[in-house]
Amino acid sequence: MATVKLYKKDGDKKAVEVQEKIEKKFGFIPEVYQAMGRNGAFLSDVLSISESAGKGLDPKTKELIAIAVSAVNGCDYCVSAHRAIAKGAGVTDEEITAALEVAAMMSMYNNFNRAAGLKIDIKAD
Repeated sequence: MATVKLYKKDGDKKAVEVQEKIEKKFGFIPEVYQAMGRNGAFLSDVLSISESAGKGLDPKTKELIAIAVSAVNGCDYCVSAHRAIAKGAGVTDEEITAALEVAAMMSMYNNFNRAAGLKIDIKAD
């Protein structure tokens, strides 16, 4: 259950316009875009950032990163959504599992290194 009001084409004028485009793309308005649907400028800006982030990456890589980061951050909604998008982009279940393995491994290293207070001694030139 959402902890915020969901706006389903009842936010401001710009939000309604953006949500209509989203609905054409997905066939419905996902709750994430309903939760952001009060303020069309905000919703539009978030979508713009989503589109521009990862320019230069192929769609499969971008979605694998999104899945891995979402898993580490504990966002089941995003894991599910980006898994669906990834599968549509041709990502295999094996690739998704591999991305999650890398995310888990990095999370382990990040937590250990932060806890151990290690000096940074491996650096790029």
